[in-house]
Amino acid sequence: MSLVLRRERAVKRVNNAATIPSDSELIEAAQSGDDAAFASLVERYTGRVYALVGGMVRDRLSAEDIVQDVFFKVHLKLPTFEGKSRFYTWLYRVAYNTATDHLKKKRLDKSHSVEDFSYLDLEACDTGPERRMATSELRRRLADAVAELPEKYRDILVLREYEECSYEEIAEILQCSKGTVESRLFRARARLKEKLKGFLT
Repeated sequence: MSLVLRRERAVKRVNNAATIPSDSELIEAAQSGDDAAFASLVERYTGRVYALVGGMVRDRLSAEDIVQDVFFKVHLKLPTFEGKSRFYTWLYRVAYNTATDHLKKKRLDKSHSVEDFSYLDLEACDTGPERRMATSELRRRLADAVAELPEKYRDILVLREYEECSYEEIAEILQCSKGTVESRLFRARARLKEKLKGFLT
């Protein structure tokens, strides 16, 4: 590839990135009544909020309803957002509280199907039927193991391993100390490893 072509592509990438509004720009516009800006925020974060909520309630239909409720609340509360924390940390806090309220109001069936955890599945491999079968079994066992964790461990595991939140962000979302996050995450990983020990060894 010629130097000129590489430069042209680099400039194009920069220009494209410059046209993508930041969270703060969308928030400011949405706070001023721009519905399209709020819709962009919803589109940007729906998948991540669904992953968090889904990992907590373990039911697809309930998760979809809760996600809608989350963004309804965010729309109402957005004028009070002052930017003292990152937007997605604040958003996750709203999502976590909404999902927690749902779990308090409704007792969920303790038996969960594999499909309920499809959003936590590992990538399937196409290297052959034996490998795909082994991967499918690992997905099932992982889903079951996560489902059996106590809520305080499961929530932290989902935030850290699947949402890749920092310890500080998890502490803010769950309103606990960083030390508590580290301790619970250590115990969550240890329990998960123990549950999967027979399969992974």
